[in-house]
Amino acid sequence: MMTAGLTFTYLTRDDLPAIARMLAKERVCEWLFFGPNTPETTESYFLPLVEGIELALAGGRAPECPVFTIREKETGTFVGQCALFQVEFSPGVYLIGYQLDDPFWGKGYGTEACEFLVHVGFNLLDGYRLNGDCAAGNVASVRVMETCGFVEEGRQRKYWHARGGYHDRLLFGLLREDLPEGRLSALAERFGEP
Repeated sequence: MMTAGLTFTYLTRDDLPAIARMLAKERVCEWLFFGPNTPETTESYFLPLVEGIELALAGGRAPECPVFTIREKETGTFVGQCALFQVEFSPGVYLIGYQLDDPFWGKGYGTEACEFLVHVGFNLLDGYRLNGDCAAGNVASVRVMETCGFVEEGRQRKYWHARGGYHDRLLFGLLREDLPEGRLSALAERFGEP
């Protein structure tokens, strides 16, 4: 799928080294509950996801856990990754996630990735609810989710322990019915099929 500035493709084995380089950076992992990671740790997490995508696509099905690589359209440069994870025991509910490499912060790419996930979650997976979360200090991620229509629904105090400290987890939600009329069809026009 392409937009004016980015392409979104299903994650492949060839994307793993770029994701590993990104998630080895302290700056990128500042607000994550994991990392910085070794390449082996990152690859051991993402490889089963890649294998699930490969199996689904080979069988003509959409992946149960769609993970996407984000690249700049003009240059093909790796920007980051984004994904939807089905929430256990709640068909139609997905947790969104996105990480961008630090040279691409502040360009609107996080918002574009989040809008893409709203499209996939509601238009392609027929979900009824999307969940998002982030550490309380991650102002950029809060802004991205709020820009895309997510509503803050709660705070879990001292939820994550990372890099020597405790971090509150902010919880966000977006219901299909929260979206203004015409938004899903506009997103479908913009993003299309993967």
